[in-house]
Parts: sequence; structure tokens; C-alpha cells
Amino acid sequence: MNRIAVLACAALVAGILVTPASAGVIVVQGSSAPVYATTLNFDEPGGPTGANVPNNSWAGAPWGITEFQSGAGNNFVGDISPYTGQTTNSYYGPYGVFIKFSQDLTEMSFDAWDTSGPPSPFGGGMAVVLLNDGDEFNPVYFNSFTPAIAGTGLPSFNITTDSGTVFDEVRILGFGFFPETVVDNLSWNAIPEPGSLSLLALGIVGLMRRRVK
Repeated sequence: MNRIAVLACAALVAGILVTPASAGVIVVQGSSAPVYATTLNFDEPGGPTGANVPNNSWAGAPWGITEFQSGAGNNFVGDISPYTGQTTNSYYGPYGVFIKFSQDLTEMSFDAWDTSGPPSPFGGGMAVVLLNDGDEFNPVYFNSFTPAIAGTGLPSFNITTDSGTVFDEVRILGFGFFPETVVDNLSWNAIPEPGSLSLLALGIVGLMRRRVK
């Protein structure tokens, strides 16, 4: 197992032992989920596919994902239909999927599949973990779900927040003997960066001046 996955497991266990799930976050598992403003489905024209996809492949606009990688450290994008039951491209992450954003998020949805099976006292289950500002020992949210796999189960997840809660990192991590996580159809709403807000404000002021004239 890659070092990042070992550290993530240790941090997650510590978080589970000391921190309840945030009251400011709701995560719903179902057969479908809403689509938010920014989307990533790995079928974008010109998007990277195959093995060894760089983990900063989606750092630019419109995504702003500074790091996207598996717990094993390598990335694969392609047809993973034995896991998903669909023939479009998906992201395959041995030992989990780790995503860091350059902006704070308020909502997110995605589809996920994992080979770990249902949660039990002896392992299994797929955890959804939300972090903010790299604080692994105080997760914004965590919970374990029974993952979908190969056309069975509920693959869609919808994350919403309230009370000013935000997150900038998502980890989707199975707890099987050799967890294999697949994700697809990501979408999210991000809080605009201060510079973007300033430009928007200037645009509004300019529009008001033109109307006054």
C-alpha cells in the first residue's frame, strides 16, 4: 500500500475515534444525484486516458483540482465496465481516491463503486471523508457506506452543506482486503476565489454606471 493510503487510514481511524460526523454536512447515497455547476466525467474531448495519468491533469479551468490520485499513487482513466456496468470512461483508484481542490466546496455529487463489500466489525465498507485545509485529524465529515459494484447497489452520492461548512478535499476509501475504488460523474459548487468576486463586483459597478448615463 502506498504511503498516502497508510497515512489516510491512520488519520481516518483517529478521526472516527474522536470526531462525530459534522452536523453541517449531509451525504445521501442513492440511485442518482443532482448535477452541480462544474462537472468532470472523464469523457471530455481531449481529456487524459490510460495508465499513469498525471495527478494534476485537472488543475486548470474549469476544475481547479490540484491533486487527483489513487491511494497506490498511480492513476488510470478508461473503460472500467466490469466495476461500473457502464462503458464510458471512469477513474480507477487502488486503495482509494484522493481529491484536493483549490477552492472551498459547498456541494458535490459523484458516482462511486468499490470492491470492499458492506461494513462489518471485521472490515468492509467504503468511507466518504471530507477535509478542509489539510486537517486530517478533524475531518469535516466521515461515514461508511455499503458500496455499489458491478451493477448492484446504489452508486450515487450527494453532498450538501449548511451553517457555513465548506470542504476542499474528498477521500473515497474502501476497507476491503485489496480495496479498489472507481469514481465517475463528479460535479460540484465551489465558492469563488476573492479575485473572482472582485472582478464580478467591478463588472456590476460598471453596468450600473452605464445604466445611470
